[in-house]
Amino acid sequence: MKFDQPPRKIVYYPIPGDPKGGALFIYGDEKAKNMALMSAGFPDDQKPFIPFASRLANETDTLVGLICLPGFDDRADKPWTDHKRDKKDGYSFDEMATCFREAAKALRSESSSPTKPKFTGIFHDWGVNPGAMWANRAIADGSENAPNELVYFDVLMPPHPSTPDMPPADGKISIRQLLVNHYYQFVLGLAFGIQRYVANIFAIFGLIFGMIPLMVPCGISPTGKIDDDTRKELGVPDISHSIYMCYTYFNVVYRGEGYKKLLTHQLDEDYTLPQDLSKVPVLYMYGTDKSANFHLEQPLKVLQREHDEKRSKSKVVAVDGAGHYLYLQKPELCFDCVTEFMKED
Repeated sequence: MKFDQPPRKIVYYPIPGDPKGGALFIYGDEKAKNMALMSAGFPDDQKPFIPFASRLANETDTLVGLICLPGFDDRADKPWTDHKRDKKDGYSFDEMATCFREAAKALRSESSSPTKPKFTGIFHDWGVNPGAMWANRAIADGSENAPNELVYFDVLMPPHPSTPDMPPADGKISIRQLLVNHYYQFVLGLAFGIQRYVANIFAIFGLIFGMIPLMVPCGISPTGKIDDDTRKELGVPDISHSIYMCYTYFNVVYRGEGYKKLLTHQLDEDYTLPQDLSKVPVLYMYGTDKSANFHLEQPLKVLQREHDEKRSKSKVVAVDGAGHYLYLQKPELCFDCVTEFMKED
């Protein structure tokens, strides 16, 4: 996989504490009739989505803006250590959603289409959470920058509380599955806390020690060899930077920012699928070659019902032979599914 497709231009947008802290990679023609905002998650900058963004711009009539979560990139003009210095606690989900809002606004300003472009949000991993928050808030506010449809890779938000005929919530899971689903989150969140409140060197040792149960054979890692190989291809970020990026896990696990609600399924409208899937449909794609799924069965059933009963074009696609980075491991299938979804009325 090639990651050397440079953007046509880079537009800087405001993030909390810095009016030019965010970098929006622009691909495609400014007159395109479609528009897409993309963001990956932990521990990635724009790199994993570069091949997809470049191809989407080149092969479809789409103006693409590619971002990452704040503090996840390491630029010459904005090194990650600036984030660590100025935002010692990392960024809250509210702040991340604000970053997405500003990126969407910046992308819209780059468009010179004679008609309003159809707007698709495409998010992976931790990009899904603030992506969903931004989308739901923009939709509720009637913003001109609200998305018309959403694509989520490997992480799915719960159904909106007002979803009619709500399927039953998930049943109990085994202790092992609970460990697979959550142990790594506690380890990563703890590493950030140690870096933030004690010392970076202790955070490094704590992270290494805590990761041992994830690396041994038959361990409790949520991902497998296919994702390990992809991670090597992408490159491993500096360990201190990686620990800083764990602010997402610290916010959720230790600051309680949504974690109690996630566990009890009592989420507010920001942390959910769109309220009206007929107006803002969702394509969800996930890889099956891993130990944990980053979704509940309840939202899966909601999207599948939408598709089966033709309520909307929403649907779920399980991708065999792929893991967490499915759009890199099965690029043709993922690209075809996304572009077909975007073409469908």
